[in-house]
Amino acid sequence: MREYGKRIPEPGRRLSEVLDRLGIGRQPYELLVVRSTTNGSTIAEEIVAANWATQTELAMATASVLGLDAESPEIDVTVIKDARGAGRHGLRHLVGMTHDYQARAYIAPDLERLDEIAAALPRLNAERRMVHVATPASIAAVREADTMRERSDAARLSLAADLNRWSARDVMTPYQGSLLTLLAVGFLAAVAQWGGGVGFGLHLGFTMVAFVCTAFRAIVLLSTISTEKSVSACPLPIETGSMPLYSVLVALHREAEMAPSLAAAMAALDWPASRLEVFFVCEATDPETIAAIESAIVPYPHFSVVVTPASNPTTKPKALNFALPLTRGDYVVLYDAEDIPHPGQLRDAWTTFHNADDRLACLQAPLVVTNGTSGWRQAHYAIEYAVLFRMLLPWLAARSLPLPLGGTSNHFRRKHLMSAGGWDSHNVAEDADLGVRLARLGFRTGTISSPTLETSTVRWPDWRNQRTRWIKGWIQTWLVHMRDPLLTSRQLGLTGMAAFQIVFLGMVASSFAHIALLVQLAALGLTGALLEAGPSHGWLYAIDAGNLVLACLVFSASFLHVALPGERPLATKLWAVWAYWGLVSYAGIRAMWQLSRNPHLWEKTPHTAVGKVPAPSGDARRPAQQT
Repeated sequence: MREYGKRIPEPGRRLSEVLDRLGIGRQPYELLVVRSTTNGSTIAEEIVAANWATQTELAMATASVLGLDAESPEIDVTVIKDARGAGRHGLRHLVGMTHDYQARAYIAPDLERLDEIAAALPRLNAERRMVHVATPASIAAVREADTMRERSDAARLSLAADLNRWSARDVMTPYQGSLLTLLAVGFLAAVAQWGGGVGFGLHLGFTMVAFVCTAFRAIVLLSTISTEKSVSACPLPIETGSMPLYSVLVALHREAEMAPSLAAAMAALDWPASRLEVFFVCEATDPETIAAIESAIVPYPHFSVVVTPASNPTTKPKALNFALPLTRGDYVVLYDAEDIPHPGQLRDAWTTFHNADDRLACLQAPLVVTNGTSGWRQAHYAIEYAVLFRMLLPWLAARSLPLPLGGTSNHFRRKHLMSAGGWDSHNVAEDADLGVRLARLGFRTGTISSPTLETSTVRWPDWRNQRTRWIKGWIQTWLVHMRDPLLTSRQLGLTGMAAFQIVFLGMVASSFAHIALLVQLAALGLTGALLEAGPSHGWLYAIDAGNLVLACLVFSASFLHVALPGERPLATKLWAVWAYWGLVSYAGIRAMWQLSRNPHLWEKTPHTAVGKVPAPSGDARRPAQQT
């Protein structure tokens, strides 16, 4: 231990007694001190993280040394409220009342303060019998139960409670509804007046939208090619030794089979277990998944399950909002059930946050699809993800423009996430919406390079439902942030507003433009006749064909530029990208219909395991004790 350059302090009397009862000798104690100093944790947290003792064993040893009673792992009390209505409890203590009206004070003291606590206990006199030693987990469980109703109501309403103008609970404002009605009436009047000329006008409009989106992709591609050599992917190293507490949220629903691989993937994260808390958020109506996760996390004391009460809407953002108040970390990251994040991803994110100013509120890690070679649709899904997460999002982030977050591997500064109101429980693309909201509030979103492995949906209905939900959520997001266009423009700036329109409205509109273009070209090829105009307008079809070819070429070049070596074989599928976009268009039409009938419907996407999970970075075995 001398290589650390500092003398290890002698343990206090009570701490020594606790260590003796746990069978922890001098050398292991020195290791605990080094780890707690390096990680910014406590000796108790390091003992539990190393699996040298459970929280219950530690509490019993502490209680014996202090001459207090040790409480059972489950505390059955009613929390005593203070004058302001808040529960009188914290992370390390709790004041409550038993069912027979006996007052209790439960403590989970730091081992470093045992001598101080022992000196204070005699001053309590008869009240000393009220004090019991409990585990941090049991105190947290009481705190969780005490706030369940409040958190459930807040999660269910989320932004709609206090900031309804930011929420997708109402699909449209009265102003937007009136404007849409006027546009519909105007369209019908135009059809009655000009007939087929209206169709020609729509065709021309779709052609322009498609060209703008293709031009935008081309600009991103050329800019990426010209600047990538000057951009460093490696953040500057951090010289400080103290590690912040990191909170991980994983929302699951009817995914019991994912429990073993998911728990192993979270355990493989290269972050001190004493500075990591992982919450698996499950629905109360899903006992199979709850049981499977509880079984899978037994070896990991810093993993826990949060059960969300049954309430509408049944959405992922509602579940995340319910669990968020329980997190204590300076940073929060989200993962999906099938995710395998790179073990070093938390360190990558923390280093990037540390080297940036406080305006950097969020970091998006790239998602890599691992089953792209298993089918035609999966191949195009993997190609899509490669272009989105390795080109488009980094390009937007580098220019501090609003970007649509992916639904997983989002790393947040917790304080900024809380100040932004968390996730909108009524938006089925809550990730994309949050990305825009952070930008409007003056925060920045960046990207990192450490990937997360995922799988594409395999069955057609699953892909269709997932894509429908995404497009519906993007439309919801556009409608929400266009409720006051002038305010949004001031907050995002003109460039940010233009990027928002192209990325959200343009991409959604281009999906409809694509199917309209395919129908028109198919009709021309089959019948030799134009649908809405005479031969004099044939030039427009030539432009359409050129648009389609240019879009395919730009997209293909983008993929070839960012493709990983193992993804190169997917390039053989690029010739049919136009057909894949046709499926996207179908999902867009379905999204519009669903938005008018059931806007908050969350069609569940089944997940499958990625494959082999990296081995955990820490040794969970109980080491031999040395004296």
